[in-house]
Amino acid sequence: MIWRLFRFFGLIVLAVVLVVAGFVATVAWRGATWWAEGVAIAEVHRGYQVSHPGWSFPARVVTEAVPLTVSGKRRVLEAKARGYEEDCKGPGPGPGEYCGKTEVVVPRQGEVLEPIELGWLVGPDGEVREHLPIQEAPKVLLDAIMAAEDREFREHPGVNVRAAGRAVLANAQEGGYAQGASTLSMQVMKNLSQRKDKTLGRKLQEAVMAVAIDQHLGKDGVLQMYLDAPYLGQDGSFSICGFRAASKYYYGKDVGELSLAEAATLAAILPAPGKFAPDRRPDQAKLKRDRVLDTMREFLGYDAAKIAEAKASPVEVSQSPLGASRQVEAYPIWLGMTRSWMEKNVPPQVMYGAGLTVTVSMDVAMQEETERLFKTKVPWLEGIIGRRKDRLQAAGLLLDHADGRILAVWGGDDVTSIGFNRATHARRQAGSSFKPVIYAMAFQQPPGPDGKPAYTAASAIPNSPRTFKTPQGNWSPRNNKGEYSATAAIAYAMAMSQNIATATLMEQLGGPVKLKEFATTLGFDVSRFPDEMGLSLGQGEVTIEEMAMFVGEVGNGGKKLEPTPVLRAVDPNGVERVHPPQAGEQVLREDAAVLTREVMRLVVEHGTGGAARGVGGEVGYNGPFAGKTGTADAEKDLWFIGTTPRYAAAVWMGYDQPASLGWAASDLTAPLWGWWVGRLARLDGALPPFELNLDRRGICRISGKASNGGCPLINAPFYPGTAPKGACNSPHPVRPVEVLEGEEIPTCVQVEGGPPCPAVKKKHESLWKKRARVAEEKKAAVPGAVPGAVPGAPATGSPPATGVDPALEKKMLEGAEAQPGSEN
Repeated sequence: MIWRLFRFFGLIVLAVVLVVAGFVATVAWRGATWWAEGVAIAEVHRGYQVSHPGWSFPARVVTEAVPLTVSGKRRVLEAKARGYEEDCKGPGPGPGEYCGKTEVVVPRQGEVLEPIELGWLVGPDGEVREHLPIQEAPKVLLDAIMAAEDREFREHPGVNVRAAGRAVLANAQEGGYAQGASTLSMQVMKNLSQRKDKTLGRKLQEAVMAVAIDQHLGKDGVLQMYLDAPYLGQDGSFSICGFRAASKYYYGKDVGELSLAEAATLAAILPAPGKFAPDRRPDQAKLKRDRVLDTMREFLGYDAAKIAEAKASPVEVSQSPLGASRQVEAYPIWLGMTRSWMEKNVPPQVMYGAGLTVTVSMDVAMQEETERLFKTKVPWLEGIIGRRKDRLQAAGLLLDHADGRILAVWGGDDVTSIGFNRATHARRQAGSSFKPVIYAMAFQQPPGPDGKPAYTAASAIPNSPRTFKTPQGNWSPRNNKGEYSATAAIAYAMAMSQNIATATLMEQLGGPVKLKEFATTLGFDVSRFPDEMGLSLGQGEVTIEEMAMFVGEVGNGGKKLEPTPVLRAVDPNGVERVHPPQAGEQVLREDAAVLTREVMRLVVEHGTGGAARGVGGEVGYNGPFAGKTGTADAEKDLWFIGTTPRYAAAVWMGYDQPASLGWAASDLTAPLWGWWVGRLARLDGALPPFELNLDRRGICRISGKASNGGCPLINAPFYPGTAPKGACNSPHPVRPVEVLEGEEIPTCVQVEGGPPCPAVKKKHESLWKKRARVAEEKKAAVPGAVPGAVPGAPATGSPPATGVDPALEKKMLEGAEAQPGSEN
């Protein structure tokens, strides 16, 4: 019997020796590799270079701070957007207040108006986590964590051998799992490595790696990572992780404001948030919290009276939702644009793992004005043209063409942070607003062998009825109002949106394939452009963002733009992960961009863009600008694009289910663009003029030559030495007489040997002239009506006029009437 016992225990000792030997051998063999792996894992996480469940940091989206040196009107708008209260009484506004009369604004703190937090870009794992620097963590929270999880944290090297021995004895006495021996360092390593297998080898590896990070990071470094890591609760489908987020969620306060009892409660949650969550099971949370407080008194030397006071307090929460509400807190369209842009331009491990603070390019004052204008003007215009079952929609985007930063946007009043944004997502036919791309392509052509430009504003392009032979069959476009000429100077063809001249020009330049190549260099997505001549008239589908980009490139001298809603993104270590935007390479020669801009200015001076100056009793944009209207087939999509010396903007109007609006772009989108950009420009005063190093010359609209004394002229732009020479020798047909329906036709007697009598044509009547005429007719029919009353007064429910005197309004209305009307 003794021999049997001796042999039995001998085998046990041998087994233990073999296990220990194996342990030592394994550590000796793999220890260095595990150690290096542990350090590497810690470094990539400390540098915010990875993202996974348990280490996902949503990006926080904010606006820029605003200095008090901005204009008074802008200061007040910025203060209102931040929820400041108005106070003009007594000594005047205090911190967080403003006075609209004096335009005095007092920041809540510091010398600038603080950034506005727009929301959070939560990752696909749904974790809401905020970085908490250890220097901002209160001592009571750090002590509570150690008391709850690892009271000998400061003494052991990353693995607590004594605690492991105590755990073995405790578990043996209880006959099951009663106590663990996992240290904070081991918990951090387990979370970072994401290894879930429960094998002896994995435990051994975890222990070695825990010692490695404990030595590499130091105790505060391990604590730093622990503060951000653990899961601490649930808000709907969002996981509350890390102590900063948990403090805000459960108590509506930052961690620096936590009481002793609250800090102990958060630490008590750690083993099982579902079991000890204070919002769901306060009784269980209190029992666990009190054990943590007792440990703090017994092992960390906390004052017994303070511990007793903390234990006497009930477990109460004051929850602040961190989940879904964070997704759509303020300016949801900007949150959505930022998410889309970041997903395209930043790796997901950075976007969701780096704890970024993303500063958007939104100009808050401009965005506020944008929302006010579109919310009132679009329904008003819908009331004027007649409501349909489908609501009239509009979208607009304004950017700074120096670097492409988006300043203000309207995608509709139904846009959410994860919904459809018409300004960036919708693709619609651009109509004639795309024609400047063809003219820019012409000006971009290299000079001829003699050094002269291939095309100038005076170049004459065939403009008489013709049929184009295309792979798709014969195509016979027509000019608006049926007006044709043998040729048309480029300046006139652009100003009056001549379809045949534009299509012929594109044919001369190489047709649809060459146009698509050129448009691609400018930044257009041409993947859905048809290889058809109809591209010359805007049959390709584009976004509002792309059109603003293009007209911005025209406005900035031809430098490539990539519109962006993001200014910069910085991680918790202060590393800039997204840099401020800037203009790119020269995609248009400067001379080509300037000539394109200047012939687009003729659209405003002579063509369909004049309504942007103002109609309907309201002033539009009266600074220097170039623009182009666009009316797609059957008036289903209306556009206006334009550039000022600083900003570029595009506006679209139509129905989500395409249908005719019954009016042209000169009637609706040109005025809307002018009202909008005019309001925004007035926030900062007058803009500087365009820089010009060219001349204006009156040329024949048809031949592009100098006038022979009887030519219809247009004032065209030229670089020195490129103006046409020689007088026009082409005969010019008599222009038809235009009359409104019901008007008396002027009499004309043919004189032998004299010019023929002009033809009579129906005159286009703009929306605004028609409203003015109808209003005058109604007033004339009312006894006692005041002669000369302001015509075209806004309809019931429309925004009030802006104080324009009757003479000026009449002039604006006459200007609108001068526009030729719709174009295809």
